[in-house]
Amino acid sequence: MRVAIEGSCWLNARGYGRFARGLVRALAETPHDHDIILVVDRQTAERGDLPSGLAVAVADTDQSPAEAASAKGSRSLRDLYAMSRALSSAHAEMVFFPSVYTWTPVFSREKVLLGVHDVIAEDYPDLVFPDKKSRFLWRLKSALAQAQADAFLTVSRYAREGIVRQFGHPIHRIHVVEEAPDPVFRPLAKDQVDSNLLRRMGIGAETRFFVYLGGINPHKNLGALVECMMELRAMPAFADVQLVIVGELEREIFTPGVAMLREKIKKLAADDAVILAGYLSDEEVCQIINLSMALVLPSFSEGFGLPAVEAAACGRPVIATRNSPLPDLLEGGGIFIDPTDPGNLLAALLRIASDEERREEMGKMNLKLAKGLTWRRSAAQFLEILETIESTFR
Repeated sequence: MRVAIEGSCWLNARGYGRFARGLVRALAETPHDHDIILVVDRQTAERGDLPSGLAVAVADTDQSPAEAASAKGSRSLRDLYAMSRALSSAHAEMVFFPSVYTWTPVFSREKVLLGVHDVIAEDYPDLVFPDKKSRFLWRLKSALAQAQADAFLTVSRYAREGIVRQFGHPIHRIHVVEEAPDPVFRPLAKDQVDSNLLRRMGIGAETRFFVYLGGINPHKNLGALVECMMELRAMPAFADVQLVIVGELEREIFTPGVAMLREKIKKLAADDAVILAGYLSDEEVCQIINLSMALVLPSFSEGFGLPAVEAAACGRPVIATRNSPLPDLLEGGGIFIDPTDPGNLLAALLRIASDEERREEMGKMNLKLAKGLTWRRSAAQFLEILETIESTFR
């Protein structure tokens, strides 16, 4: 089967950009009988580290769709036409959109496989979109994309259940390709950690800290996490514990929550407790995770929860939302909390902070579990889906 993969989310640092990069790179390295072409915008072709081994077609766009398709942005008609024309010109039998965010209409006869990572935007619209106009435009785009789709791809069984609940699609049309940690995430010895990185961030060599990794958005529930951290620090035995928040602070394009977070930190006088690290490279993130007591992901919902799996690959325990596939993926390696119950989150922080032996046991379990999640495995799942779709529509 000839497959065109719409790759204009390639430059996005968030979850669906990582998904596209990890999956496509693994497909380029995996033997198969399909003819795959990656279709990207001009900005991605110029700045993206695209894999060798795959054919690439470039649409002549004026703006990167990964930036234009934000909560407050919109793509020009010219750019939509350019991407649509490039996809049609690929003469593929199927077009795969890794994400609804960068979907564009396809006016040729190819089958469409649409990636829908989660239904967070539908379950928590007030937390995801800055205004009613943005919410309406998202619903319109999502409805048009789904109307054109012949099949759907998502990242977990948990997310698939949400798609069925929200949109009513038959479950047999929704396929699962799980995400995976990149190889950069691994256990490190203390001498492999850059002391200058810690010094620059204001982290002492013996500092005990939790780490959060991800978008600084309202649905990530970071306000509650800061409140719980301050309650933990009110206990004499944990007065020195800090929280390191890693995530884009300046260029976040999806419903920025940075101002709200800074206001919360100021209101609680939590400047000494919370370090806003901003964006860090994967190598730097790996170092910070390795030194942490645990990664905390208290989101109201996660379609997959890749930061927790990346922490698992570093051999660290996690505290994560139970509204996700993580309780199944990392069973025995984490504490899974009700994100609407601050007491539940505080108890988890206290349990991890007070029991070093348990932290190490959970970290070892996570390292074992994470080894089963690889992008090569994801590529194999994707290729199996292609076979299924090919036989279904033959």
